[in-house]
Amino acid sequence: MNHPTMDDGPGGRSDRARRDHDDATAPPVDDDMAADDDATTSLFGDHRDDADEEDVVMIDVDDVDDPDTQPVDEDDDDQWGGLRPLDPDDLVALDPAALEADLVDDDFGAIDSHGTHETHHGPPEGPASVRTADDLTSDTVLRSYTRPPQAGWRRLIHQLTGGTVTPRQSRGDRERADQLRTIRNLVTHPRRITVLSRKGGVGKTTTTLMLGQTLASERGDRIIAVDGNPDAGNLGYRIQPYTADASITDLLNELENITRYADIRRFTTQTPAGLEVLRSDDDPQISTALGDQEYGAIMSLLDRFYNLVLIDTGTGILDSAVQGILDGTDQIVLVVSPSLDAARAASQTLDWLTEHGFVELVENAVTVINQTRKTTLVDVARIEDHFWDRCGATVRIPWDSYLEAGAETDLEDLRPATRDAYRHLAAAVARRFDT
Repeated sequence: MNHPTMDDGPGGRSDRARRDHDDATAPPVDDDMAADDDATTSLFGDHRDDADEEDVVMIDVDDVDDPDTQPVDEDDDDQWGGLRPLDPDDLVALDPAALEADLVDDDFGAIDSHGTHETHHGPPEGPASVRTADDLTSDTVLRSYTRPPQAGWRRLIHQLTGGTVTPRQSRGDRERADQLRTIRNLVTHPRRITVLSRKGGVGKTTTTLMLGQTLASERGDRIIAVDGNPDAGNLGYRIQPYTADASITDLLNELENITRYADIRRFTTQTPAGLEVLRSDDDPQISTALGDQEYGAIMSLLDRFYNLVLIDTGTGILDSAVQGILDGTDQIVLVVSPSLDAARAASQTLDWLTEHGFVELVENAVTVINQTRKTTLVDVARIEDHFWDRCGATVRIPWDSYLEAGAETDLEDLRPATRDAYRHLAAAVARRFDT
């Protein structure tokens, strides 16, 4: 049977003639190449038509691009050996947006249209994210930081290495940090702290002043020390600068006009540490001392403007002024000198308080053994054990020449050991703020 050939058009020739020409001009095939061709044929099948050359169907090339002229073979998959040409629907995968989405990687992110590599970590962005501002804390954002040593060879090594080597904190540094945290305990209501002793000259006024300055320097809230000695105390003389223009008597006379903190501030003096001091009246013409009612009114006023009120009392525990102060006291600090008679007088003070219903004050009291020396005939440890059993805590304050002078006193002028002792005292007092 004869079939039309592709002779139409200039230079045309039959398909058979072209194959014969290609076979004649092809380079020789070695045995290895022939083996590869056989393997390829076995994998994909032989698509060449084994029919007689007269049965070859010739198709006009002009009709190839026209889908309507293409014969439809029901067994199309078999025709292509299990493979088939791409349909137009398959080109969806080549959509640029789809390709960009395929580039998203859970570990490395995606590449945007500008070539920038965007890295994504954590939960997905957008409405599905559960992150809030509470996630940004010092623990999650800040790098770990070790506070440099404060003293000793550890501080020297830290300085010599430019901060690259930070030795572990010493036991003293850790204890100091714990004490400062205790001193800064929250005070939920105005608190009165009474410093007392039945014997004069033991350092009661000094203890009031140094305890108040230590608390004020570390806490930062409003703290005031009041001279509660009805017999012209000397608390106001121990601070710098000294102001003699206003006293507790002047404040008492203006009591009804005090409505703001600025009003009461005219009657107090503030130390460099931030402690305010309300001095007593030392006018020699005054013949009547203040009593429990007057001090009660003053204390009620101070409770409105200050978190902590320290009262330096006189030696007469039976005075009406002292008893009025004790009625509103939250805790007491008992001052003792390292001597037999001073220790006995202080213990008698605790006896009197216990007999008059101040049992809780005695149990939470802090005893200060003031101006202790290394060489003395008195066994200070015995005195310390006695008051430890009766009170909540005992603290030793070492001897310091600056305190012995009895003049203006500031924390920066004390020896380091003395400052450490007052910080220990402040922590012992602050530890009982919640009682």
